[in-house]
Amino acid sequence: MFIRKSFYVKYILHLKQVLTSIIDHNDLFTDILSMKKCLIAACLSLFAFSQILSGAEITVPNLDLVSRGKMEDGDFGIRSSIEAEIAISGGYKYGFSLGLGVEIPDLGKSLSYGRLDLPYAAGGHPSDAEYNIMIDEINDRLNNQATLSIRSLNATIREVFDKALEISFFIGHFDKLGSGDEFQEYFGTEPIGTSLRGFFYYTDGLNNDPFFRFNGSIHSVMGTGVGIKGIFGNIIPAFYIYHDLSFPKHQNNQGGSYQPGRYSTDAKVLINGENAKFELIMGYTHANHDNNVLRGGALAWFGTGPLSFLMQTGISYYEIGTTMDIDNCYFLMEPRLRFDKFGANLTFFYHPVYYMNRVIWDDVNTAEKARGRADINLRVFYGGIQKSAFETGLEVLVNLKVQNGEEVKLWLSPFISTVTTGLQWDFALRFNPRFFWDKKDLMEGFIGIRTSY
Repeated sequence: MFIRKSFYVKYILHLKQVLTSIIDHNDLFTDILSMKKCLIAACLSLFAFSQILSGAEITVPNLDLVSRGKMEDGDFGIRSSIEAEIAISGGYKYGFSLGLGVEIPDLGKSLSYGRLDLPYAAGGHPSDAEYNIMIDEINDRLNNQATLSIRSLNATIREVFDKALEISFFIGHFDKLGSGDEFQEYFGTEPIGTSLRGFFYYTDGLNNDPFFRFNGSIHSVMGTGVGIKGIFGNIIPAFYIYHDLSFPKHQNNQGGSYQPGRYSTDAKVLINGENAKFELIMGYTHANHDNNVLRGGALAWFGTGPLSFLMQTGISYYEIGTTMDIDNCYFLMEPRLRFDKFGANLTFFYHPVYYMNRVIWDDVNTAEKARGRADINLRVFYGGIQKSAFETGLEVLVNLKVQNGEEVKLWLSPFISTVTTGLQWDFALRFNPRFFWDKKDLMEGFIGIRTSY
């Protein structure tokens, strides 16, 4: 803290003395006598909280700011989206972490709506058309609000019984399952997870929700519960039991209310080898007696010399007793080639229709068009963010419908990425080579800023 602790003490003692003098010697203030203890208690609580924060570390583990420029209705427009997480953490043996989330789906709309009154019917009864327009305006306003929320809260006890054991009590978002991200955190390896995730590739989100998108994991733990993790050399097992809060009540893009949490349990194990790394996961949710849910899968990474290979495969969601098919599957494979400063990654990702306990819908509330979708992405680059803090190259991204190929999107994206103190900057242009015969967007500009430590 930048303000000395002695300042708080002197301020509180002086405030107490003034309040006591006023209350004891002036009859006009006898009515606030009952507030005396409350005021003193509030001040002391503020002082105690300041002492907690004085030993806390405030970081920004995740910050994504994306601006896209594209032609809309004949005009060139810019849309900016922001997602950030602010973490307040402290302690090691007995540690805590509070994660605050900032979400702004469309910064321009959020700023504009902040200067406007909510629409309402000016007397009488609006017509059906007027009512529908008003509802659309209200929905658009609500869906593009800037929000600050608590995303996570957890308290962790490490080295339990002087063993390599961690116990965490968590609320909200906690760990990812099957992403490979924890290998860097626990073993100090280079990132092994896929880059085909996040705002750049899924800027519009899924189900018209810009913050529901593929995040590089097969599943994620979200709810209220307890996590136990052991650290035994190159093997880290983890177990979670929690009240899962990711189940929606209405699984379509017109919904918005959520059911109470469902009791869930998940387990995973990380195995770190020099040339091979594995993350195995499995989970179960007691949704109700009719549709209990299973999930499971594995991440595998193999590497030697200039060659490496990443694979994520599993069942992201399966209701016991129903027919299992490819729509329940999460599948990604990514061979990589790297020679000094030159490299290339080829990624094939088959989308699951069920992800994070939600069905992925299209614009007319059906899962049919979501079936059979896949991304094929070729990334050729020079440099490397992890080694030279600079990277440039070209990406060729193909979005297609595998089952019949009736829908194909093709983007060519030259890009430049660089790292400054604490931030990674990504610049890219997306060109649509099919513009001249499908008459859709010709080009998009992309500027991304994210934290990098």
